[in-house]
Amino acid sequence: MRHLAVFILVLLLIPSGAQALTFLSGDQPQIDTPIPDDVVASGGIVTINAPVDSLTVAGGTVTVNAPVKSDIIAAGGTLVINGDAGGKVIAAGGDIEVNGNATNVLITGGSIRIGRDAVIQRDAVISGGEVTSEGVVMRNLTVSATTFNNTGTAGNVTFEEREESGLLVSGILVLLAVGLLILGLIFVRFVPDPFLAVVHEVERRPVVFTVLGFIAHFVTMIVLLIIAITIIGIPIALFLGLLFIASMLISTFFVAYALGDAIASRAKWRAGRIWIFILGFVILYILFAIPLLGMIIHVIAMSLGYGGLLSALRGARLFRTGGDEA
Repeated sequence: MRHLAVFILVLLLIPSGAQALTFLSGDQPQIDTPIPDDVVASGGIVTINAPVDSLTVAGGTVTVNAPVKSDIIAAGGTLVINGDAGGKVIAAGGDIEVNGNATNVLITGGSIRIGRDAVIQRDAVISGGEVTSEGVVMRNLTVSATTFNNTGTAGNVTFEEREESGLLVSGILVLLAVGLLILGLIFVRFVPDPFLAVVHEVERRPVVFTVLGFIAHFVTMIVLLIIAITIIGIPIALFLGLLFIASMLISTFFVAYALGDAIASRAKWRAGRIWIFILGFVILYILFAIPLLGMIIHVIAMSLGYGGLLSALRGARLFRTGGDEA
């Protein structure tokens, strides 16, 4: 468990010096007094009116009106960040507005605005539909959008115009993520024992199974191609290929649960299996939305989950073989 927390929480960019986490949830969670801790919050309407050390938040509407000592990681329908961030801002959502200062900014969404009072000390990477920059980016401002209005200043500006079809693809990806969340909840609810058996493998040796899972992806594809060479083997290859695709789709479920479990254990937060999975899933898929880095994290998560799945299947087969011999 300790190795898993270090392995994935570093990817999450949560400060390594943190000793604990504070969790908030509900319909309208709100912080009105300072919390000298890393905060994880979720709800319909989330409002931060007092300083915190770092913030990981997901909600329908998220408003940050107070300074955050370190990083802000946020996802939701509407995100408004008025407070300053001592570290980076990573955000994914529908309408996003950043009016405070930050070290770096990584944002993907529908409508994105960098306010006139915002100062980004280093770089800003933005991907969205409509992007407006009225603030100051000290170094590089990189934008991929359908429309881009730049009335602010930046050391260097790079703009790539996106076609309308790109927005359709983004919408499909969001719907796919929602579908995967529902599917994952079904696994957690109705087949908890096999699911948690794979999670145990993921937690047990995360680095090893990431490497093995990455290699196993290519080995599996090669084996399927060899089987498909013969006409007789085509049906078998098709069937095994479908199982392989299914395994890739669900491989991140195990990592999401293990991530939520690692955070909850670190914070000594007792939560049900459903909420642990939702927590890990939301945070993991926020990371997947980050340009470039999200792709790397996705590959790592798929490899780790696939490696853990193969190890659990092997363990189940050996256990069954031992039981038969007895």
